[in-house]
Amino acid sequence: MQPSRSGPTTGVINEPYTYEAVSTEPDGEDVFYYFDWGDGTNSGWVGPYDSGVPGSAQKSWNTVGTYTVKAKAKDINGAQSSWSPSILMTITTDHPPETPTITGPAEGEPGNAYLYTLSTTDQDGDQVYYFVDWGDNLTSGWLGPFNSGASASATHEWAEEGTYTIKVKAKDTYGVESDWGTLDVTMPVSVQKHQVTQLQYFLQQITQLLQNLGLRSIRG
Repeated sequence: MQPSRSGPTTGVINEPYTYEAVSTEPDGEDVFYYFDWGDGTNSGWVGPYDSGVPGSAQKSWNTVGTYTVKAKAKDINGAQSSWSPSILMTITTDHPPETPTITGPAEGEPGNAYLYTLSTTDQDGDQVYYFVDWGDNLTSGWLGPFNSGASASATHEWAEEGTYTIKVKAKDTYGVESDWGTLDVTMPVSVQKHQVTQLQYFLQQITQLLQNLGLRSIRG
């Protein structure tokens, strides 16, 4: 009879969020649900609901922090379940920026610098900063601030061949950070190796030409 519960894990102050709990009563009786919000308050018993039908309640928090949300159920005779597994709800001052996008070349040559464009929007209209991890143990540091929705750019060159995952995140002026956006890039051929390969090809052609000329002289 222990209920399962669902709901968000991140939010902002003074905005309501909905949580659900659902439990099956062995005798098919109606069920009530009780939510503990982790800040000394609760929903009280809400319901009744048919057995197996989710019950819901809303909650807003007015203080930044992380709260433990859990629920329990009882049937119409007052028999209570144990507490559900908890949800950790983190409340911040405002919404994080959207996960940023990064666009630019997906392949290139080590030793060459490439330009990448970064973009995101902030639901609250706050200015944003960008942080780029180039995948080779180097980062951009925080770049900005930029207006919400405006594009930013950054350049980078990789020293060695390989496949790298570029990661970029954004934060607003309150320090609230987005999730990471990613782009895979491949550095298949170094400039030096490309030049050596061209030289080898040229020498092979000269050698073949000389061999052909030598054969013709002998035959003549």
